[in-house]
Amino acid sequence: MSDSAHKTPRFALAYARLMVRKPGLVLLVIFALLGASLWASSKLTINSNQLDLISQDLPEVKEVKRVIDMVGGSGYLMMALRGENEATLKKVADDIAADLLADKEHVRFITYKVPVEFVQQNMGLFIKTEDLTEGKARVMAYLKDQLRRNNPFFIEIQKTEPVKLDLSDLVEKYSSVGKKSIRDDYYISSDRKMVLILIKPMWDANQLGQTKVFVEQLRAKLGAYAKTEKSGGVELKEDYDLMGNDKVVAYGFTGSYKTAVDDSYAIEESLQPVSLLAFAAIFLITILSFRKWVPTLIVSIGTVVGTVITMGFTYITVGELNMITSILGGLLLGFGIDYGLHFIFRTRLELGQGKPYDQAIQDAVINAGRPALVSAVVTSGSFFVLMISEFRGFSQFGFLAGAGTFIIGVLLFAWSPALLALLGRINPELPKKLIGEMKPPATQSATTGKELRIPKPGLMLAVSTIIVALMCALAVPWSDVDVPTDKPASLAERIKAGVRFNYNSRALIPEGQPSVRLQDEISQRFNISSDPIAVYTKTLEEAKAVYDELTDPKNKEKYSAVDQVVSIYTFVPPPATAAANEKILQEWKEELKDIDVTALPPEMQEKAALFMKMLDAKPFDVHGVPDVYASQFRHLKETQPENHGFLTFIYPNVDLWDGKKMLTFVDQTSNIPTPEVKDASGKVLAEAQVRRAAGAAPLFARLARIVLADGKLTVLLVTLWILVMHFLDFRNVKLALASVIPLTVGLAMMLGLMTLTDLHLNFMNIIILPILLGFGVSHGLYLLHRFLEGTSPVVALRSVGAAVASSTLTTAAGFAALLVASHNGLKSMGLVACIGLITTLVVSFTVLAAVMQVMWDRQPARRKDGEGVRHATPGEKSADKSEAA
Repeated sequence: MSDSAHKTPRFALAYARLMVRKPGLVLLVIFALLGASLWASSKLTINSNQLDLISQDLPEVKEVKRVIDMVGGSGYLMMALRGENEATLKKVADDIAADLLADKEHVRFITYKVPVEFVQQNMGLFIKTEDLTEGKARVMAYLKDQLRRNNPFFIEIQKTEPVKLDLSDLVEKYSSVGKKSIRDDYYISSDRKMVLILIKPMWDANQLGQTKVFVEQLRAKLGAYAKTEKSGGVELKEDYDLMGNDKVVAYGFTGSYKTAVDDSYAIEESLQPVSLLAFAAIFLITILSFRKWVPTLIVSIGTVVGTVITMGFTYITVGELNMITSILGGLLLGFGIDYGLHFIFRTRLELGQGKPYDQAIQDAVINAGRPALVSAVVTSGSFFVLMISEFRGFSQFGFLAGAGTFIIGVLLFAWSPALLALLGRINPELPKKLIGEMKPPATQSATTGKELRIPKPGLMLAVSTIIVALMCALAVPWSDVDVPTDKPASLAERIKAGVRFNYNSRALIPEGQPSVRLQDEISQRFNISSDPIAVYTKTLEEAKAVYDELTDPKNKEKYSAVDQVVSIYTFVPPPATAAANEKILQEWKEELKDIDVTALPPEMQEKAALFMKMLDAKPFDVHGVPDVYASQFRHLKETQPENHGFLTFIYPNVDLWDGKKMLTFVDQTSNIPTPEVKDASGKVLAEAQVRRAAGAAPLFARLARIVLADGKLTVLLVTLWILVMHFLDFRNVKLALASVIPLTVGLAMMLGLMTLTDLHLNFMNIIILPILLGFGVSHGLYLLHRFLEGTSPVVALRSVGAAVASSTLTTAAGFAALLVASHNGLKSMGLVACIGLITTLVVSFTVLAAVMQVMWDRQPARRKDGEGVRHATPGEKSADKSEAA
């Protein structure tokens, strides 16, 4: 049962002796690595292009790259101007548009007004024939009544009410094309209080760094607008609540470009103060654990050095950081310090047994090194499992976090012993004086003389089994009823639903994020959804087939998540309707030819000219669409030849922040069948095929599915990895299973507590699960290895329990700092991690302790009598042999 019967591995003994005998050389190598790593770290850059994090072979990526090449980017950077004065809004919009168009370096094109005269003049061809007939009847009845009443010889014997012209229902029905009002050239809301400017930068929305810099430049220019002559004294203020007036116009930014930047940089900005807070908390806990500041400095400096070396390793192997691996440093600081804590605590214990400093350091390296090595391998492997992810952000994070954990673990077991050994050469008493010592825990009660033991371990196991079973039951869904996650659930609902997954991404972003609030306001004011996705077609015939499929009333249920479809064919009247309406318009014109316009009321005369042009409308095909409209759906001049073609834009009628609804929308628009199209001669113009839409939504949907699939698979693989490694370490099934008790029972309790407290898993905190699995192994490893040295459970707990508790609390402190982050996703990660860490720690000191007591009680009687309770450590044995030799 005890490891004391085994010989110390030659490598471990040689390594420990190297640390003690040549500490200067070891530190010199570490400083050389540190210098090289500092240079390499200074070369690291952060790649903010999110598209690079996804496999370039995915169809979603290939399609979105084609769209980017065709129109310059997916979505827009939207600027909204808000104010009471319509004239002021339009004047400011014209000035801003002129400045943007002059910025050829950053702006590809803008859209803030589109001439509507063509649409107005041809609207009669788009209206349903029955509605046109009804409109004609109402207008003619009104005109005849007005002409009759405006006749100077009009006399009524019996007074009658004038005929009222009410076309509001028809005007409302046909007042916009593709949600763009045809009453005004400007993109202005129906209440005339907001104007939109859609900006297409020279880069795609995934290139976050360029967007952030450009927005800052825009802010500076807009801030100086009031000082220019053209401003007329109007001031621009970035405000997401203010309603402007004739002297102040409020503005704000949103759109896919801005929301992507805000979400990503909200994480980065949240982590800056959080990292400082986490480091301070870890430093404080370490000081409280050691009751001395020197060991705290030793492990803290060593952890920082290891983190810097990991950054150098990152530059050599990967070359750059991304928006996810940029948080690597803070995570490694919290995880890495554990190895230094365990070494220092073990060295204090060895010093407390009266050993000279060199022997104490050597034995500490050997005795704490094995569980530390196993822990580092298991934790690193748990991170490495993430490398299977299709999402490069996760795979690179897994690789670097795994390598970094192992690097810091090895470095702390080189830095700390070498530094203490060097200090010991200066003064043999210095290590003990600086880090302190820990006297061996008593094995027997001072009052009764009996062996100290965990009281009633069987009862504790029985009670804990019941508690764990209840907690597991709470985590399991007992009903198929979908309990909403956007509002608090009752206790009964929580128990029925178990641990729930919150698909709504709004729950992850900072509260009241301005760009999201503005996006919601635009949706209400303009009755439009967020940025559209697009379907690529090579030819106009294919574009027509896509448009017909998506707008066919028979397919309304099939595409239930689609709000509107905007295509070049949106501006082409249906041929049958246009032909029928042309006849009605010609008949109408004939009926009106004898009407004297001057005889109509003044307000009617102003509209008469446009009305007569509407009556002259002639049917036209797609080639008759003016270029100002057609160019919105056609490739740019600089587009690669293989990507020439047309786009059909699809707008959702669901909130894409809701993951479930987003997945539904993407599923519906990823399977758009179009039939074979032939001309009159039978020539095939377009092959039958199934098409898919491209854009931000399909990419996020793919990423969401990757996260969900990876979350499940990595938990399974990490669990198998842990079990295999623990079996290889202990070479005993029972011991291997006992060592993972804190991990498995602790996580089960965590999930149960999440149900009780109405906490949910989400797209961010689900990644914490494999990380917790990897970290949680250390509890059982250190306790069991100490127990297997021949000590009783009480002695094992008292000797390494402080180190286990300190390492857990330092890591928990690092995650707890996330609770003050403004980003709700980070908060959820911190909260879940803290719950998981604390539950595993509690289980280590209760359930595992009881299990060890049961195992101890089943040992031969000589152990209970105190014989062999304390075996010589491997280091001592090897030292004795060496001296004998």
